[in-house]
Amino acid sequence: MDDARITPIYTQHEASDLIGTSTSTFNRWARGYLTAGGNFQQPFVTAERGGRGYTVPFTGLAEAWIVRAFTRAGLPLRRIRPALERLRTEIGLEHALASDRLKTDGAEILWELRTEHEPVDDRLVVVRNGQAAFGEIVREHLRQVDYRDGFVGQLRIPRAHGADITVDPRVNYGRPTLSEFGVRVDDVLGRLRGGEQVEDVAADYDIPPATVSSLALAVA
Repeated sequence: MDDARITPIYTQHEASDLIGTSTSTFNRWARGYLTAGGNFQQPFVTAERGGRGYTVPFTGLAEAWIVRAFTRAGLPLRRIRPALERLRTEIGLEHALASDRLKTDGAEILWELRTEHEPVDDRLVVVRNGQAAFGEIVREHLRQVDYRDGFVGQLRIPRAHGADITVDPRVNYGRPTLSEFGVRVDDVLGRLRGGEQVEDVAADYDIPPATVSSLALAVA
């Protein structure tokens, strides 16, 4: 995996805002936590363990987006952890959540079998218990994710009124960018926070005023 995808470029607060979860939830995913029984739950989202500042790389953001998708599809965290641990220890795959070989059927994490003799093989293994699964389970994937070189390379976050956000370490140094217009979100919001009117900002960047307003509301 290239350095651009593992270099910290987001704060945990910013990353949690982008994927639509709370900072405390993101922190638990990225740093781990102690259960009521005193057992430490290992983190499964890539981030530096330090405190504030830029601690989350693009890969960590993508991993968190996928965890969010899994949990919203009904996949409990108690199944994510052992599956990732097995991928890590038995198969040697790091950053498994960001791998293009990771799938979900809404109930289990699945590992795609790729063999030397069957290069186009859509059979899957349920990582948690080793049972085989076929066909229809693979039909729905995370549509907002594009892969490069086997790992997540771009993440698209839908917003209202054309304010969709693209996050890509090769575009604007990984800063959130308005997908349709190629304008950094920070640039638009910075001008609004400086007191400029929506219509003026929209005109300067050739963006519909509704898109600018929607963006401001989405990240408020």
